[in-house]
Amino acid sequence: MKIKKDEKVKLMRQYGIKLLVLFLLLTSWSTVLMCQDKRDLYSDTRENIHLYGEVYKKVVGSYVEPVDPEAFMRAGIDGMMNALDPYTIYLKKEAQENIELMTKGKYYGVGMRITVRNGWPTCAEQPFPNSPAQKASIREGDKIIEIDGESTKNLSLTETASRLRGEEKGSKVRIKIRRVGVEEPISITLIRDEIVISVIQYKGMVEPGIGLINVNVFNRGAGEQVKTALEELLDQGMESLILDLRGNPGGLLDVAVNVLSNFFDDNTMVVYTKGRNQRTDQEYRTEGIPIFANKPLIVLVDQYSASASEIVSGAIQDLDRGVVIGHETFGKGLVQNVIPLDRKGRHQLKMTTAKYYLPSGRLIQRSDVFKRNGESVLLDPVQEDSIRPVYTTENGRQVYGGGGIRPDIEIDNEKLSRYVSMLRFHSLFFNFSLRYAADHNPTEKDFTVDKDMLDTFFTFVDTSDFEYSPEGMAELDSLETIARRNGFYEQFEPQIEILRDKFQSVESKERSESINDIKFMIKQELAAKWFGNDASYVTRFERDEVIKKAIDILKNEQEYQNQIKLNIEN
Repeated sequence: MKIKKDEKVKLMRQYGIKLLVLFLLLTSWSTVLMCQDKRDLYSDTRENIHLYGEVYKKVVGSYVEPVDPEAFMRAGIDGMMNALDPYTIYLKKEAQENIELMTKGKYYGVGMRITVRNGWPTCAEQPFPNSPAQKASIREGDKIIEIDGESTKNLSLTETASRLRGEEKGSKVRIKIRRVGVEEPISITLIRDEIVISVIQYKGMVEPGIGLINVNVFNRGAGEQVKTALEELLDQGMESLILDLRGNPGGLLDVAVNVLSNFFDDNTMVVYTKGRNQRTDQEYRTEGIPIFANKPLIVLVDQYSASASEIVSGAIQDLDRGVVIGHETFGKGLVQNVIPLDRKGRHQLKMTTAKYYLPSGRLIQRSDVFKRNGESVLLDPVQEDSIRPVYTTENGRQVYGGGGIRPDIEIDNEKLSRYVSMLRFHSLFFNFSLRYAADHNPTEKDFTVDKDMLDTFFTFVDTSDFEYSPEGMAELDSLETIARRNGFYEQFEPQIEILRDKFQSVESKERSESINDIKFMIKQELAAKWFGNDASYVTRFERDEVIKKAIDILKNEQEYQNQIKLNIEN
């Protein structure tokens, strides 16, 4: 049976109308459901805000003791934030200042990094070149005992830094310092200047043709600083590079892309983000002509390399641009935005709004980050994969998601002994080097820690208030306390004293077995005091197995190529 042309057109129209009606019904139905979901969300939100407000008003107004309204509100906010990931936080004033420093990469101040030593803020290393602190001849180890006439004893690092900084270039700050070898405190008036934060801890040639750049953070301007460092090393004949990102906690995502622009061709996609809001979905691509595009590159990472440093090392690994060496990284694949909560910007929220993904498509965020205290407030809790998902690099090599960046070559340096770690924790290497450097002048940079220097150090340790307890000594002290408290110490006294004598011999053994570590730490600290931070960094090379491995690979072109090409054993 043939259908006439007019009837065929009529049937098609009817069929089309039915499809259109069905589509409209489905669209309307889904829209209703979505609107219903939104209404439920808005309704629940309104109800819970009202409930929160009622609890707040009742407690502030009727609790048995007076309650600080602002502190109580902040406690409530902090409680909510603690139910989310650790990077979503309410920013207090000092935290806002730190965020601004990261985003601007500069501030008005005096140009020195500080730490706390024996309760006093102390200049942690040689001041920045050409800074007010350097021009005033402030030295590493100088204790800042007063700022504008007020004592700094037990002052926090944040508060100390805030007092040293200023809002205006040219403003004055009066400080009083106590210096090793100088009997009376020294009063100094510093004129604040613009301080550009350097992200480069070290740059130099470690072997002929092999350069090394250590980047310690990804603040604003890191891309340009890395480019400048590359230009300087290229002028010195660099043919291959070691980019050291160990201990780098990260920073700004777009700055990581700027750094990568030095190593990849223009318009290379190196990372992308995805979130609940489509506005957070974005691809990030390199820009400009790279200064170091095709030459051998090795990136060093460790368990403290996080965030932006993982973007850099992960993109280089995924695109087979270089070899990653070291220890598996931290595993932070979340992106935060700072959101103002009022018009004046006095209250801000740093909130996770997206996840970032590397070129292979992998997410390196550890899934347990969303479970604070073992619980989750998420409607769709993130499940932790027992097996890490596998992805492939541009050349087809296997890489893994679900955690940090796993290096192509896993290697780590030997850890310092417990005895040496405790000496360092109590600042004994630092304090000794201050005194020794003040009384001695070396003849050359490549000095040796000889027996006389070592004996002087041990005399310094023995006359200090340092008391070392080998592992297990605390448990023995606890046992003695329990025995005395319960009246049976006399029965255990002979055995306890025998054990105590044994522990003393353990301390002596640990000291003698740690001689090489002790010499290394003394040399590193003295190099910093006598010759500056670069010289101190160079002393690490002789014991840094990770750098040694990187140098060996860069010296062997075939081994380097094997690492970035498809290798079944990888």
